Amino acid sequence: MIDCRKPSLRIAVLAAALASAFSASAQTDNDTLVVTTTDTLVTRHPYAESSAQMYSVWCQVYGCLGRYNYAARKFEGLLAERWEQLDVLTWRFHLRRDLVRHDGGPGPTTADVLHSYNQVMTDPQSQGRFYLSSVKEIRRVDDHAFDVITKEPASSLLGQLFDKFTITSEEIFKKEGGVASYNTAPIGWGPYKLRNFAISERITLDRNEAYPGKVETAPRTVVFRRIQEPDQRVTALLNGEVHIARLIPPQLVGRLDNVPAVEVRRAPSNEPMFIGFNAKIKPWDDPRVRRAAAMAINKDIIIQRILFGMASRLDGPVGTEQVCYTAPIANKTPYDVQGARKLLAEAGYANGGPAVDFYTAAGRYISDRQVGEAITQMLNQAGFKVTLHTPEFASLWANVRTGKAPMYYMGRGLALEPSEWLSQYFETGVTPRISYSNPQLDALFDRERKTFAFEERCKIIRDISQLIDTEAPAIFLWNHQYVSGVRKSVRFVPDASGELWLPDVGL
Repeated sequence: MIDCRKPSLRIAVLAAALASAFSASAQTDNDTLVVTTTDTLVTRHPYAESSAQMYSVWCQVYGCLGRYNYAARKFEGLLAERWEQLDVLTWRFHLRRDLVRHDGGPGPTTADVLHSYNQVMTDPQSQGRFYLSSVKEIRRVDDHAFDVITKEPASSLLGQLFDKFTITSEEIFKKEGGVASYNTAPIGWGPYKLRNFAISERITLDRNEAYPGKVETAPRTVVFRRIQEPDQRVTALLNGEVHIARLIPPQLVGRLDNVPAVEVRRAPSNEPMFIGFNAKIKPWDDPRVRRAAAMAINKDIIIQRILFGMASRLDGPVGTEQVCYTAPIANKTPYDVQGARKLLAEAGYANGGPAVDFYTAAGRYISDRQVGEAITQMLNQAGFKVTLHTPEFASLWANVRTGKAPMYYMGRGLALEPSEWLSQYFETGVTPRISYSNPQLDALFDRERKTFAFEERCKIIRDISQLIDTEAPAIFLWNHQYVSGVRKSVRFVPDASGELWLPDVGL
């Protein structure tokens, strides 16, 4: 066993082991599952990253209160055994008592929940304050029960907390030197243990043999191997180096056809792809310019010619896999190049322009560079003067989070509950990613949080969607179809999250 408290020794030993292990096919070890990832893998700090994959990893290592089970279409407890709503502002959660910490220590307590809440809200590196933005306080009831008191009625609280709010040990945090404990002692209560986190390369997890209800067919070891280039992901799968190659772009699916050992498995996604505008950076402070950009983009052409039909068009921010979807919004923005030119002229660009910088990663999302190139061409045809930039995703993401990216192409994972993430991007003052402010929209968010009747709440979300489409602080494009290449020996049913719940995977 490698001692997690001696990082230099651990990394050296593990590097040698992995070099040896990866010289052979992934098929040679029936206990090890190797999965590709395109995520950045930049930090071991569980509160310093905001991505669907890292939420999923930390939930399965440290533990989170619960998760959404897409197959069952319901929220399920993980660290939380049960919960109930006491009144419109108060939710009570009861923690499980059958869990043992990875090091043999006690199960999760209310003290650990309060510690984790404090870390999310006060740690300078935290990227998770948005999902706790509706919480006024968390109040101790006893060692295994606590109340979450919201500032206002919060009908989507479970969607905000579950899958994201990682619970870490207060005892280990204090014993191991605070934030340093995330590097030296990544110990929790989840169904998997963190063996190694090699920055920008891979994450290695081991099954927690003491986890209640452990699934014997779940892989004993899981390696998330970072492979950004889609061609390399497909090649690694065909060579037997990985078991699951995720985010296969449409143009490469044919390479997996008629391969006896491989299957193509698909799932609709709830990750809306969009173009975000920072309204504090000209010319995106002018809604006419934003709407002109929206009218200039032919979504259907891109879906058919670049994505090979493997995506569902979005008109507004809510898609078919999200809570409260009923139908496309009534007054969707049309594709109209001449209308776009007219709006630009009204905004003062009758003679061409404006000149804008457009950012997209290359290899983070399905066909992202090709999509960026197509959108650039369409905007230029409408009169814009676009310069396309394709930085590393880590650099782009840092600029988006700090409000420095003027226009960017991106996806928002874990968008099951639309009001939670739409508030994050579009409600005044929540994050600087869009820097958009609209009192009418803020009032709709406020009403939605106070509305617990499902149908009425969904009507408000529809009004939110319509206003966002009309004002165009972002252009919603499509939901990709998640396509994975999978070795036939692997039991894996992809879902709309795009992530893997490892106890459900079998070798």
